[in-house]
Amino acid sequence: MPEMTWLDATAQADLVRRGEVSPKELAEAAIARIDAVNPQLNAVIRTRFDAARLEADGELPDGAFRGVPILFKDLGCTVAASLLRSASGRCARWPGR
Repeated sequence: MPEMTWLDATAQADLVRRGEVSPKELAEAAIARIDAVNPQLNAVIRTRFDAARLEADGELPDGAFRGVPILFKDLGCTVAASLLRSASGRCARWPGR
């Protein structure tokens, strides 16, 4: 598996398209990077690593960035069955849409 830390989404999607890496490998690399740097940054306040692994292993929709993991900032962006915090711990009670 190539070093993926500094690859942009276009390069990662190209690796998936060419079959050089799987979406699950990209997800695992992203999870490892979050685990490595988030203790210093405190940028990712809520994870869904298990769901990401399952989704990466399943059927993914076609598209330019198929298989590329992304992070959501829940400020105007909702994820089904997730709490909407609007980037604030004080807003943790708001249900997602």
